[in-house]
Amino acid sequence: MSWVDVGFIAFDTETTGVDIANDRIVSAAAVVYKDRVEVSSQEWLIKVDVDIPESASAVHGITNEMSQSQGQDQFAALKSIREFLVASDLPVVCFNSSFDRGILDANLERVGLQPLVGVIDICPYVIDKQMDKYVKGKAQRRLQPTVARYGLEISEDDWHGALADSRITGLLLLAQAQRYPQQFNGEVGEFAQAIGVWREEQDASFKAWLATQPPLSS
Repeated sequence: MSWVDVGFIAFDTETTGVDIANDRIVSAAAVVYKDRVEVSSQEWLIKVDVDIPESASAVHGITNEMSQSQGQDQFAALKSIREFLVASDLPVVCFNSSFDRGILDANLERVGLQPLVGVIDICPYVIDKQMDKYVKGKAQRRLQPTVARYGLEISEDDWHGALADSRITGLLLLAQAQRYPQQFNGEVGEFAQAIGVWREEQDASFKAWLATQPPLSS
């Protein structure tokens, strides 16, 4: 039995922006998979302490009014998210987890809570880049085209929003486990360590490529 069968949590955040150190989590969702099927889910809408830019609202649909009138207290929501992920004792799967895990830890620490130390991090984005290195076309590594490359048919209504993207991320990981079973048969901790090495190599490769590019004209 693979650790995928034992279970994992697909997790996603929607935020005020992409600055990990300073932006806020507006909403989050976790979808629990066991025996390769969804068994439960949970969502959080947060009353943030900053304005939500219109550009961010256009992506995830959450406005300032929604956040302030319907959102849970920021400390209480972040504490609940942390407790849910830690208590499950399951790997946490995020598409581009460097962002979601990074901004979650930054938000936790901002309100005086501990980051997710010891929670195993699995990133389908890094897995895809490692297993399928030569994808052609602009922006083809984003979630929607990546899902399409694995043969998953998702309607347009299923995109955007933390719960929808968590569910899709879980389905993507299951598709990767089916396509590359040899990668998923070992211990999950060892696999997470391998993903960390792959991420470092991918980041170094991207920086090396950037260094070969001509400077942007002013």
